[in-house]
Amino acid sequence: MTATSQPHPTQTNHPDDLPRLPRVYVPRPRLWERLDRGTESSLTMLVGPIGAGKSLGASGWLRDRRLDGVVWVQARSDLGAETLLDLIASTHEEDPTLPPRLLVVDDAHLLPPASVHVLDRLVNDDPDRMRVLLLSRWDLGITRLAAELRGHLTILRGELLRLDERESAALVTEHARSTDPRVTSIVSQRTQGWCGAVVLTARAIGAAPDPVAAAERLAAAHTVVADAVASEVFSSLHSRERHLLLCVAGDPVVSVDTAVHLTRDPRCSAILADLDTTGLLVSRLGGDPSTVDRSSRYRIHPLLGEVVRRRLAAGGVDVEQARATVLRAVRADLAGGEIVASFDRLLAVQHIEAAADLLHVHGEALLDDGGGASLQWFVRHHPEALQDRPTAWFTVALERWQDDDVHGALGWLDQLLREDAQDDGALVGEAACARLMRARLGFDSMTQAVTHARALVADSAFTERAAHLLPRLLCELGTDQVWLGDLDAAEESLGEAIRLGKAAGLTNLLATALTQLAFTLYLQGHEREVARTATRALAAAAPQHPAGAMSAAAADLVLQLGTLADLPWPDGVQEIEVRPGRLHTADVSARFWARMRDARLALAAGSVMRAERILRSPADVPPLPRHLRIVVLVELAFLAALASDEPGLETLAGQLGDLESAGEAELVRGLRADLRGNRRAAVEHFVGATTHAMTPQPAALPLALACAAQLYDALGDREEALRALQAAVTATEVRGNAVPFLGWTRQGAPLHPLLARLAEHSSDPWARDLTQATAGHPGVAAVLAPWTPSTRERASAEEPVMRPDLSPRERDVLHELARGSTYADIAASLFVSENTVKTHVSSLYGKLAVNRRSEALAVARNFDLL
Repeated sequence: MTATSQPHPTQTNHPDDLPRLPRVYVPRPRLWERLDRGTESSLTMLVGPIGAGKSLGASGWLRDRRLDGVVWVQARSDLGAETLLDLIASTHEEDPTLPPRLLVVDDAHLLPPASVHVLDRLVNDDPDRMRVLLLSRWDLGITRLAAELRGHLTILRGELLRLDERESAALVTEHARSTDPRVTSIVSQRTQGWCGAVVLTARAIGAAPDPVAAAERLAAAHTVVADAVASEVFSSLHSRERHLLLCVAGDPVVSVDTAVHLTRDPRCSAILADLDTTGLLVSRLGGDPSTVDRSSRYRIHPLLGEVVRRRLAAGGVDVEQARATVLRAVRADLAGGEIVASFDRLLAVQHIEAAADLLHVHGEALLDDGGGASLQWFVRHHPEALQDRPTAWFTVALERWQDDDVHGALGWLDQLLREDAQDDGALVGEAACARLMRARLGFDSMTQAVTHARALVADSAFTERAAHLLPRLLCELGTDQVWLGDLDAAEESLGEAIRLGKAAGLTNLLATALTQLAFTLYLQGHEREVARTATRALAAAAPQHPAGAMSAAAADLVLQLGTLADLPWPDGVQEIEVRPGRLHTADVSARFWARMRDARLALAAGSVMRAERILRSPADVPPLPRHLRIVVLVELAFLAALASDEPGLETLAGQLGDLESAGEAELVRGLRADLRGNRRAAVEHFVGATTHAMTPQPAALPLALACAAQLYDALGDREEALRALQAAVTATEVRGNAVPFLGWTRQGAPLHPLLARLAEHSSDPWARDLTQATAGHPGVAAVLAPWTPSTRERASAEEPVMRPDLSPRERDVLHELARGSTYADIAASLFVSENTVKTHVSSLYGKLAVNRRSEALAVARNFDLL
């Protein structure tokens, strides 16, 4: 083993210096010799149970060997893969010919799976890049066989970590303050060389009036050493030491400043320094050993942490005193917004009642700050604490809801509603939220839930009493109002939820409310404002939080809906990126619009049939309200027009009439008249549609105006065409919706020349942008109609027994046939002979099970082969 010539600073985001050795430290030559050899490997794992002396053993070895530039880091559950790679990179010398310096990861069992995967990949694929020593309580998921055979992986464990008799005797003599061989022998036998147990047991014996008698009692006891030590070790400490350790039980690493805060004892600095001398109970992390200040940090040994937990479970006067002291500190922390740390500290001192009470007022803030895991642990280990605190049930339900475990959430919500009914409305706010959430799953009437919630929000006495619940209630209320189509009320509710959520620092609620507000704006026809609001939602969403990730997916969706309608148009469907993301089961608006987005992308890809199948497939959402049924029917009408489905258009117009949507019904009748070639009737229907109130989504009014303009121009009435087109441009300019100008009529004039004439007489920049966008782009009807199967073709064409697997050349021939090319045209286009074309056509007909061109095209259109 070679040491580098110059020292190097630790290069970590949160560097942890080597643990300081205690005043009495027993050298471990057997361990050190194996570390000398083992760390010649790329990866070394030192595996042993809690209290086995891994950290102090490795620290003593590094100091004895005088290794320079070692990077020592304390593992944490948030030490991600990228940070670990940066740490490994920091160990490389400027001279690439030199081996990397050593990286020591203490408590490596806390590393997240992604970081362990990085180590596994490096040791097996790029071992020269690393030189790492892992100190862990158990084996990590490293693929061992190949790495061990190549000498890149070494695992040290077992007897190597046990103290021999000489080492045990040295520790017993120091901590038990007895040289009697009987004491040494009993402690060594009962602890079996377990370093932590040796020190704690020796300290417990040393605190007894007669160490020999205490040792003999230990020898006669029929309990494991840890149990025996747990009942006696605290009696060997001063009251202030016990109080400090009980108060900081939840902090594995504690600073002097934190200890003073939790204990209200200004002498914590001296107490921690005294405990540090044992080398087991507390060890100082870095810093100048000659000075101790408020920033000095100490690590509480995990074995001592276990002893403290046992003592807390046993209870007593000192435990109650510690809980009361921590509770006072927690109240101050809560005022400063430290919700998760406060909850964890209450759980650490096992102040279960106070932890349950915290959930009532600060439950959502706890979840928002990443306290979901702590809450799950609390519910799993202390369910009895929740039985008499129904106000905390909503927080538990919300945690499950945000994790998309709707079944788990419904159990708590149902329980809450039953309690509210029995207790004369004591949980009125929580129950209102529960009903709004259940309604989106179809278990309650959404209209009734919204009416009840609106009455509560308008009640000043309620809003003052339940101010902590108001942001969530408004967010749930606004979400349901979006679905019902009460858009002005939804905008008001969500706007207030955003204001209150921002003031309270509830980032996940803020992201959810902003996303739902973006859907509201989209339904109101404000596409460009949608983009700004959805971008704010994406910025607020925390992707590491399940609720944040799902809010981000919904925000991505509505952002794409808003931008798809605007210019510039993509050159092809391949340019339209659909980012993967999981939508919440109960986000019914997002789920509905995801289906609409998919149908529009299918149409953009040229498949009318696939778009129609998507729209007609059963949706996993509650029955659609009127405004969303209109959306689906209008979208289906334009697809039916492209498919020459005249009976379908007649049916859709009737369904829109039944919904009292006269404007949209007239729009569909105009498409039907256009399909039949009756330009004058089509114009009358399109113009008639504009005299009625129409839904903003889809953009029915501008669509009717643009279609009327095309037909007016085809009829020779150019002035009316320009007036209608100008009205369509004006109606879409602010919202940035260019969909009406895609060219939806078959009988109308092309839009580009019409827009060009308008731009000549107008200074409107939107008109100029539309003119540039439509240049060289034929209308949608002209492009897609020939490739879309008609209703007759769909009814008559039979699908082959096996879907045909066409060769590339057969597909080329099929596309030429669809264009109406003759065999000679196809031969010239493909640079082959006519006989070769006939051979391909014959093979194509055989695969499609047809006998002539019209049948081949019908099958091809029907099954998306074109």
